Amino acid sequence: MNIKVLAPTAWVCGLALFAQAGQAAVLEEITVTATKRATGIQDVPISISAVTGTELENAGIEDFDDLVAAVPSLSMKSSGPGRTQLNIRGIAAATGFAPTVSYYIDEMPISTISSGSSTSFAQTVISPKMFDLDRVEVLRGPQGTLFGSSAMGGTVRLITNQPSLDGFEAKVAGEVSSTTDGGTNFGLNGMANLVLGDNAALRLVASNTDRDGYIDRVFDDGAGNSGRVSDVDSEETSSLRASLRFNVTDTFYVQPTYFYQKMEMGGKPNFDGPDSDPLNQYRRFDAAEPFDDEFTMASLTANNDFDSFSVMFNYSKLDREFVNVEDMTDAIDFLGIPQIFDYGLAPEANYVDEWIDLDDETIELRVTSNTDSDLQWLLGYYSKDASSTANYRMQRGFEFVTDLGVANTRDVSDYQEDAFFGEASLEFAEDFEFTLGLRSLDYDFAQMKEDWGYVYDPGAGGLPEDQASTLDVSASDSETHYRATLAWNVLDSTQLYLTSSDATRPGGGNRSIPRSTNPADGNAYACDQELTALGIVGNPTSYGGDSVENLELGIKAEPTDALRFNAAIYRLDWTDIQQRVSTTGACGFNFTANLGKAESTGIEAEFVAAVSDQLTLSAGIGYTKSELKETISQLGITSGDLLPDVPELSVSANMDWTRPLGSGELYFLGSVNYVDETLEIFGSASKDVSSCCTIDSSNVRPSYTLLNLRVGFISDSNWRASVFIDNATDEEAYFSYNDAIVVNVPGFDRTARNRPRTIGVAAQFDF
Repeated sequence: MNIKVLAPTAWVCGLALFAQAGQAAVLEEITVTATKRATGIQDVPISISAVTGTELENAGIEDFDDLVAAVPSLSMKSSGPGRTQLNIRGIAAATGFAPTVSYYIDEMPISTISSGSSTSFAQTVISPKMFDLDRVEVLRGPQGTLFGSSAMGGTVRLITNQPSLDGFEAKVAGEVSSTTDGGTNFGLNGMANLVLGDNAALRLVASNTDRDGYIDRVFDDGAGNSGRVSDVDSEETSSLRASLRFNVTDTFYVQPTYFYQKMEMGGKPNFDGPDSDPLNQYRRFDAAEPFDDEFTMASLTANNDFDSFSVMFNYSKLDREFVNVEDMTDAIDFLGIPQIFDYGLAPEANYVDEWIDLDDETIELRVTSNTDSDLQWLLGYYSKDASSTANYRMQRGFEFVTDLGVANTRDVSDYQEDAFFGEASLEFAEDFEFTLGLRSLDYDFAQMKEDWGYVYDPGAGGLPEDQASTLDVSASDSETHYRATLAWNVLDSTQLYLTSSDATRPGGGNRSIPRSTNPADGNAYACDQELTALGIVGNPTSYGGDSVENLELGIKAEPTDALRFNAAIYRLDWTDIQQRVSTTGACGFNFTANLGKAESTGIEAEFVAAVSDQLTLSAGIGYTKSELKETISQLGITSGDLLPDVPELSVSANMDWTRPLGSGELYFLGSVNYVDETLEIFGSASKDVSSCCTIDSSNVRPSYTLLNLRVGFISDSNWRASVFIDNATDEEAYFSYNDAIVVNVPGFDRTARNRPRTIGVAAQFDF
C-alpha cells in the first residue's frame, strides 16, 4: 500500500488557513438525537458521523451501502443488496444469530435475530431506500446503554423527514443510467406532504428502482447444451412509506408509520473470480438463482411534553420474508454425493432453497427531562419479542434418486428480551459534564431444529421428514451495560471527552451435525473425524454471548464557524468471540463457538471546512487494528492474527463547489474513498485458505479506491438536473469471496463486488 495521509495537525492548520480566507462562509449546524434527545452534533460527547438529507439528495445516494466507505471506522461484508453485514471499529459479525451493529429507522429497531446459520443472509440488515431522509447518524463504539444488545460496534440510525403541518409540499425525482458490462437502469422517487385539517399531516414516499445486471451466467452441461444468459443479477425494488402525524393537543401527538419494500433479483450478484473477465459465473446448467426480499414495518409513536419532562411511547413491528435459491450442482459434485448415489455427475441441476420468515415486535417507553437544568436525565423500558423460521431444502434435483433430499433443516427460533435503562448527565464546575448510563436486560432464547434427508441416516437410505432428528436448545441470561463519560469544554468551541463503556450480544444455537464412526457413512464420518480432532464431544449445539469493553478519548473542535474537526482514539477488548468454525468440504457443516479474545485499537478523524460561500471541503480517516489475543491451535489461529472484514485504513475526501449561474447555481460534487485490503477469514494475508475454506483467491480482498463525480444545476424555479459518473475509474471492489450457502467450490470463488462504472442523468422537481 502506497498512500500518504497528512497528520491531523497539518490537516487542521491547512483547513484553518482556508477558513480564515473566507470568513463569510459558515458550516451548517447539525442536530442529532443520538442520546435520545435533540443535541448539536458538536455538543454530544460521542464519536458520531452525520450525513444530512440535503447531502444525500445532492449526491443522489439512495442506498446505505454507498455511504459505508465514506464513514470512518465503518466497514461491511456484502453478498449483494439486502445481504450486507455492517462492522464498526473492527467488531465484525462473521457468524451468530445477532448482528454486532444495531440498525434503526427513526424509533424502529430493524436489526433482528436470524437463524444463526453461518451462511444465512438473515444475519444481514435490510436495505431500505433512503429517499426523503432528514439525516443518517452513525454512532461508533459500544452503544449498549441506550440501544441495547447487538450494539457492540455501534449503531446506525436512518432519520426520516416527518409529516409537517406547515403546508403542502411535494417532489418527484428520477434518473436514467447505464452500467459498464450491463444495461440501462431506471429510478423514480416521489414524496407528498399533505395537510389534513388543522391538526394532522400525512407524508407519503414512494420509490421504484430497476437496475440491470452486469454479470453473465455461462453454462455447459457437457451433453451439448451450452450458452450464455446476460445480466442475470438484475434488481427491481419498490417501496412505500407513509406517516400520519396527528396533534391531539399542543403538547401531545400520535404518529403511526408504515413502510413496505420488496426487492427481486433475477440471479446471484457474484462472479467466478476474482480474475474472471468478463464477469461470468460458470455453471453446468442454465439454472435460475433468484433472491426475493420483502419486508413490512409498522410503528406507532406517541409523545407528550409536560412542563419538566417528556414521555415517549413507541411500538414497532417488523415482518421480513426472503427466498434465496442456489444452484448447488458443483458443490454436490465436489462433495462426492453423486458418486454415493452411483450415477456419476449430477444429470440435472441440484438446488438448495432457503426461505426465511422473521418477525420482530418491540416496545419502548421513555421519560426524558426537558428543562435547562444542569442535571439532565432519561429513564426507559424496552421489550423485544422476535422469532425466526428458517427452512433449508437440498431436495430439488434429487427426486429421481431420493424423495428425502440430501440435507434439509427447519429452524425455529424465539428470542425475548426485557430491559430497563437510564442515563443522567450533570454539568459541574462550569466547564465539565459527567454522564452515566446503565442498562439491565434479561433475555430468553429457545431454538428447535429438525433435520432430515440422506446425510442424517445414509445407512438406511436417508431419514424421512416425519422422523426428523430434533434438536431443542434454550438459554437465558442477564446482562448489565454501562457508559461513563467525562466531558470537558476547554473552550466555547472545543470539547474533550473520555468514555468507558461496554455492550454484549446474545448467544444462540447451532444446526445439528451428523456424526458416525462408520467410514461408509460418507460426510457423517468425515464430520466425526474433524470434530474429534477439534476436541469436541457430541454435538456443538449452542454457544454463549460475547462482549466488548471500550475505552476512548475524543476531541470535538470548531475553532471558527467555517471549520470543524472531530477525532477519537479507542481500544476495545472483545471476549468469548462468536466464531465460525469451518470444516472441510468432506464434512460440509460449519458451526459457531465461543473461542478466543481480540483487541481492536484505532483512531478516526473527520474534517469539514467551508473555504468560501462556494466551496466546502471535507475528509475522513479511519485506522483500525483488530487482532486476536489468544492462540487456538485446533483452529490454526495464532495470537496476533487479524480479524476478517476489517480494513486497517480507510480514507475519504469530498468537494462541494457551487457557482451562481443565471437564475440558479451550478454545482460540482466529487468524492474519493479509499478502503484498505481486508481478510476473508481470521489470520493473515499469507494464510493458506484453500484447504480450510476452499478459497483459491488467497485470504486477501484487495484494497480499492472509488471515485464519484456529479455536476448539475439547481434552478430558482424549484427544479434541478445533474449528470453523474459513479465509480468513474471502473474500480473493482471485492466484498466477499465465499458467497455460497453450501460450500465454496475450488476453482470458482463466488465473488461479490461493487457495481462497475455507471454514467447517468438525474432530475428533480419540487412543488
